[in-house]
Amino acid sequence: MPADAAMSPPDPYVAFTRRFFARWSPLYDAFAAPIGFAYAAAARLAGATPGRRLLDLCTGTGEIARRLARHGAEVTAVDLTPAMLLRARRKSAGLPVRPLLMDARRLAFADGEFDVTVLSFALHDMPAAVRVAVLREAARVSREGVVVLDYEPPAREPWRRAVVAMLASFETPYLLGFVRQGGAAAAIAAAGLAVTALDRPLAGFFAVRRAAVARSLVS
Repeated sequence: MPADAAMSPPDPYVAFTRRFFARWSPLYDAFAAPIGFAYAAAARLAGATPGRRLLDLCTGTGEIARRLARHGAEVTAVDLTPAMLLRARRKSAGLPVRPLLMDARRLAFADGEFDVTVLSFALHDMPAAVRVAVLREAARVSREGVVVLDYEPPAREPWRRAVVAMLASFETPYLLGFVRQGGAAAAIAAAGLAVTALDRPLAGFFAVRRAAVARSLVS
């Protein structure tokens, strides 16, 4: 490592994310359990079947990685936070899941190494520039495209304000910017990707989008 790199200050986003999710890691699965139907919708759009090579980016405790692997896919599960990845490793024991500690903006994978990359409940925990960088990296390493599962609050008030306030009570401060800036749909477009499939497993709360580079018929 170059001397100037060793002396450079830590990335504030990385430092904050690791602190936040180290605190939440013991409780995370209690929040994930009731929304298994949303993870199932993402797994369907990813085409999780035997022989498929899938990347679960920002895997957290590995909930969707485990689901993908149970369908027979070979899964690489990447996360930035050691505490979350440790839980993912334990949950996926005995399944074809390879957990790796890595920054999603700089993936150590070849172009097109995976069939599909999945990002579940990740983009809302990032600043805008990070969202775009992560989506571009996800697209680079995927032959077919990227599947994004995230919050999509209702469009109408006062329901929108109520849902966002509820989510903001336990999510990172990045959530409010994510909602104001157009959510996952806007981030996907900013990354130069186009939505090719859309599912709303619970309208007004969650949406799953499949996106690829430069082509779309679905918005």
